[in-house]
Amino acid sequence: MSSKSKLYVVATHIGNPDDITLRALKVLKDVDFVICEERKVGSRLLKSYDLKKPLELLNEHNETEQTQVILNKFLMNETSAAMISDAGTPLFADPGNNLVWQCNQNGIKVVSVPGASSIMAALMISGLKLEQFLYYGFLPANKDQRKKAIRDLPANYDLIFLETPYRLKQLLRDLKAILGANRQAIIAYKLTQPKEKLFWGNLQELVTMTQDLPKGEFVFILKKKK
Repeated sequence: MSSKSKLYVVATHIGNPDDITLRALKVLKDVDFVICEERKVGSRLLKSYDLKKPLELLNEHNETEQTQVILNKFLMNETSAAMISDAGTPLFADPGNNLVWQCNQNGIKVVSVPGASSIMAALMISGLKLEQFLYYGFLPANKDQRKKAIRDLPANYDLIFLETPYRLKQLLRDLKAILGANRQAIIAYKLTQPKEKLFWGNLQELVTMTQDLPKGEFVFILKKKK
């Protein structure tokens, strides 16, 4: 089975609106509709570039049924869509992987439109040797599962974590309790934004540095054990 429909996976900015690519803007202008997680966020992004497109929501609450709805649109019509996340590069701990898989399996061309990534941005300014690192993503939200996951972390790689803005203090507290106060780590805070900061130190120092830090998006890098 093949189709002339196309799904573009489009990276947007992660804070600074100037970081969106010319290609991304062209794709967003040309597609028939845009797939996003939240209507308010998707509408705001398009409006900021004077674009207006129909939106299809695809998020953790409706992913199963919406994947089929959107897939049927591709199969029954010659149409094109852009998938975006709330910020940055889609499909890193975001819904939508199943739609991409289903498109590939059904002959619908999937096209990457790369751009800003908080993970890459954090690594670029970290000063680490970027020969080997592991992307971990989100630790479990459940307290017991979270502590077990921390105990099971590999010690011989730099590890990249994502986390919700309001869990920074909890993340530091749990890591410090299990891995020890002297383990080195880096926090890349509000990347590409005017208040961007990089915090580097051991877990105890980072607790002190960030105790009065306002809530904001961040990437956390746990350095490998020496």
